[in-house]
Amino acid sequence: MRTDKIARVGPSWRYRISGPLFLTAFLGLGALAGALFLPRYLLAWDLGTAKPPADYATAVNNIRTALLQGVGGLMLLIGAYLTWRQLQLSRHGQATESFAAAIAHLGDPSVDVRLGGVYALERISRSSTDDRLTIGEILSAFVRNRACDPQRDTRHARHATTAASVNLSLRAPDIHAALTVLGRRDTVRGQVLHLDRLVLPKANLASARLRDADFHFSDLTEAAFVGADLTRADLTGVRLAGAILADAIFYQADLRDAVLTGAIAEGIDLRGADLTKADLRNANLRGARLDYGDLRGASLAGAVLTGASLKRVVFDETTAWPDGFDTSRIRPVRLRSLPPVRIRTYEELAVQPAPVETDSPAGAE
Repeated sequence: MRTDKIARVGPSWRYRISGPLFLTAFLGLGALAGALFLPRYLLAWDLGTAKPPADYATAVNNIRTALLQGVGGLMLLIGAYLTWRQLQLSRHGQATESFAAAIAHLGDPSVDVRLGGVYALERISRSSTDDRLTIGEILSAFVRNRACDPQRDTRHARHATTAASVNLSLRAPDIHAALTVLGRRDTVRGQVLHLDRLVLPKANLASARLRDADFHFSDLTEAAFVGADLTRADLTGVRLAGAILADAIFYQADLRDAVLTGAIAEGIDLRGADLTKADLRNANLRGARLDYGDLRGASLAGAVLTGASLKRVVFDETTAWPDGFDTSRIRPVRLRSLPPVRIRTYEELAVQPAPVETDSPAGAE
C-alpha cells in the first residue's frame, strides 16, 4: 500500500466542522423551524375552546416575533460562552508555551537567561494555582542540582568550613533568585521543599516562608534568616554557624546535631524545637523563646540567655549551660506533655554506599 496517497488525503468534512459550530447550526435550524410552525400550536393551545381572534395572522406573527427574540438572546449567550471558552483555551496554550520556555531557560549556560527562567516560573505560579506545586518542585530541583553535595552528613556540620568571601546573591544570582522565589511564594498545603545537603554559605533568606522545608545536612554558614518562617522545618545536622536568625520562627523545627555557634538569634522562636546535641556555643539568644524545647546533650557554653524564655525545657546532665546560669528556675516537664516533633533517624537520611561489584569466575576468565 502506498502511503503518499494517504498523506495527501485531507480530513473529512465532519472533522473540519468544530463542535461549537455544529451545535450553533443545529440550534439555528431548530429555532427557525420552531418560529415557522410552533406559533400556530401555541395560539391554539392558549385559546382552547375560545373563538379565534379576528386578526389571526397578526397574533401568529406576534408569537413568532417573541420566539425569534428569545432565540436571538439565547444565541447571543451561546456566542458569548463560545468566545469565553476560546479565550480560555488560548490562554491555556500560551501558559503552556511560557512554561516550556521557562523550563528550557533554566538549563541555559547564560546566567541572565536562567534568571529570566526563574522569574518567568514565578509569574506563572502567581497566575496559575494548578502549577504552583510543580513549579516549587522544579525550583527546588534546580537549586539542588547546582548547590548540593550528596555526600554531606552530620559529620560535616561539626567541622568548620571556609565560607565564601562574597554573598550568594553575587556569587550565584540564579540560585539566590530561585531561593527567593521559593521563599515568597504562596504556600502549597502538604508540599515539602526538598533542599537537603545544600552548600550555600552566606545565603540571604530574610523573611522567607519555608514551612516544613527539608534542609537536613545543609551548610548555611553565615546565612541570613531574619524574620524567616521555618516552622516544622527539618534542619538536622545543618550548619548555621555565624548565621543571623533574629526574629526567625523555628517552631517545632528539628535541629538535632545542628551547629549554631556564634549565631545571632535575638528573639528567635524555638518553642517545641528538638535541639538534641545542638551546638549553641557563644550564640546570642537574647529574648529567645525556648519553651518546651529539647536541650538534652546541647551545648550552650558562652551563650547569651538574657530575657530568654525557658518554660518547661527538657534537659539533662549532658546539657552544657553558660557559666553561672541557674537551672533551678526552669520548671520541669514530662516528656508526655511535649509538642509533637517529627521523628527521623539518621539511617533514613544517610547516603547509602554503592554496592561493590565482584567479578564472577567466568568473568575473570
